Amino acid sequence: MAQGKVSVAAIQTGSGATKQVERTVLFIGQAAESNGKILPINAQSDFDTEFGVADSPLKTQVKAWQRNGDDLVSGYAIAHAIDADVMALIDEAMDQDVSPEIIVICTPVTGKAEVESYQAKALEILASLARRVRFLVAAPGLTELQNWSDLVTALQPITEGVVAPQTAVIPLLFGDELGAVTGRLCKSAVTIADSPMRVLTGAMSLMPHPVDAAGKPLTNSTTAALDALRFSCTQFYPDFDGTYFGDVNMLDAEGGDFQQIETGRIVDKAARDVRIIAIQNIKNRRLNNSASGIEFGKRIMGKPLREMARSINIGADKFPGLIDTPKDDSISLTFMNATTLQVVLKVKPIDSPNTIIVGIMLDNAE
Repeated sequence: MAQGKVSVAAIQTGSGATKQVERTVLFIGQAAESNGKILPINAQSDFDTEFGVADSPLKTQVKAWQRNGDDLVSGYAIAHAIDADVMALIDEAMDQDVSPEIIVICTPVTGKAEVESYQAKALEILASLARRVRFLVAAPGLTELQNWSDLVTALQPITEGVVAPQTAVIPLLFGDELGAVTGRLCKSAVTIADSPMRVLTGAMSLMPHPVDAAGKPLTNSTTAALDALRFSCTQFYPDFDGTYFGDVNMLDAEGGDFQQIETGRIVDKAARDVRIIAIQNIKNRRLNNSASGIEFGKRIMGKPLREMARSINIGADKFPGLIDTPKDDSISLTFMNATTLQVVLKVKPIDSPNTIIVGIMLDNAE
């Protein structure tokens, strides 16, 4: 004999939303008030209230971030005194579960050892917390006695021979372009795959155009010389109004895949998303060394790539996704042994030109 029984369970599929790390920033810089506090900031923040009415390196950059971002920008800021231990502040933020995409260091570095220390910190955070962060670090601007050529010569040793794929150095030529380009990278109107060089993003809002000790204004000859040294700088187009930005040059080795920030950002996003899926599928017996198990694994592990490749139609125009559509060989799974699965994802960026050469000819055909 038997009695009927019914049990209903809610099945966990791991298909829900995850928190978005992209476009979240952490500013660290000197200010008069709120020293040592980790403060949330956004487009509506009053920085005079948060960090004091006096001008300060931190307030200069967060205001530029606010101006050059949009109404959705958000992140964190830590103010500190002149002699503060910045690395300890970063550690404290990590301990408080602050998980930014970009950490912005407002105090200018003075040598390559400091740049390398921020790269080492990025690797330490990745190794200990599996958080992928990128550093945007200030470098000094002009002194009262310097000409532009003097500044280029003075800055050259800071990046010379440095390999730091998670770090970029921005000289403060205007004084606030570090915060401004960070805001540009955080705009929701463009994607993380878009370069800050993109002109259609709009002109930048910066402090007054700088001049050197001889009264000569900043020109592309100086910014191009700094760009060749792997600094990240503003740029101008003759007879085209506005100030724009060049590449944010990550200090990757020559020939490296991640010399521009947008390339690294899309790989970082894919890595963050697939990591969550991988954690959810530990000891999931549907993911097994059989034809159906491998197919299941390709489907779930490839979900971030398919989502990142999704384009948007705007009328007759198509705005491309973050990456090209994944192909059959974009995802491969190999069981190394009974308990270890090796997954390889291939992410293909969508190319866009930074040099456009136009030829014009007469059409004299009858």
